[in-house]
Amino acid sequence: MRHIYLILFIIGFCDFMFAQIDTIKVSKDYKTILVLPEPYSFSINGKDLNFIESFPKSTSEKADHIVMLAYNNIAPDKQDYTNYTVYTKNGLAYDFILDLVAIPETKRWNITKDMADNFSEISLSINHSEGTDAEIIKNEDTALPNDIDILTNGREENFKITPLSTSLYEEDRIAYLKQKCKNHISDKGNIARYFSKVGDIFIWLKGVYYDREELYFLFTLENKEPIDLDINFLKTFIGTNYKQSSSNQKSEFQPLFRYGQPTRVKGNTSASFVLIFEKFTLDKNKHLVLELDELNGNRNISLDIEHQLINRPKKFGK
Repeated sequence: MRHIYLILFIIGFCDFMFAQIDTIKVSKDYKTILVLPEPYSFSINGKDLNFIESFPKSTSEKADHIVMLAYNNIAPDKQDYTNYTVYTKNGLAYDFILDLVAIPETKRWNITKDMADNFSEISLSINHSEGTDAEIIKNEDTALPNDIDILTNGREENFKITPLSTSLYEEDRIAYLKQKCKNHISDKGNIARYFSKVGDIFIWLKGVYYDREELYFLFTLENKEPIDLDINFLKTFIGTNYKQSSSNQKSEFQPLFRYGQPTRVKGNTSASFVLIFEKFTLDKNKHLVLELDELNGNRNISLDIEHQLINRPKKFGK
């Protein structure tokens, strides 16, 4: 009899725990929309190759509050679920379970701040005055710093958003570019699932942005293999892509500045980096090519970046 009570207790406890987390139904043929109370920052997705995020192709401020979820339509699964946590730019975290269904009953979720897992821990005040981004106001019991710890290439680094001024750009352009990259290296990006791979090594293009006279390309190099990836070189080219032509060529196109470009990515880790170019556009028969060559190895990757992405960059924030 005691065993029966124990089993019932465990089942009831599990039901209680899962009741605290909303289950969001996702399908292959529909987009499930999350409308967040604050701009999206990044997410943790237990199965990001199955449950796919995308974002509106709009420059509206409201678009920064929206995440669209769908299931990979080429996956053979009929049943699947995973954990999913969304962080907004004010530091709040929202925990969900994603569940694969044929047709979701609720196709739009209006997320409210009181649904945040850490809502009781943090109070935030957004300062909209010129030259500032967001000021974090801490409760007495909260030890949340203004600096944010991020994981880069398997190691923690201290990350602090620093407001930038026109005077810094005019006085020391490279210092401005470096700080701009540091401010945004952990951004989720504005491009969904644009990558090239060899085996289990991926180069992801996360975002294309513009600011002043420069274009910023945000990349993540992900090594899902156990063997470290040592990089011989990482080069960029402008290539032609005329259909059915044997005369396609490419010429090296050097970035103005490189930020965080790794020389080694350890096994089962990733590294984000930014390449900055003088502002440019491409016609429909040209593209930007990123080539990675492995040192003492053959895991070489080439990523073609289409002209549409380059000609329609997103404006960088502060």
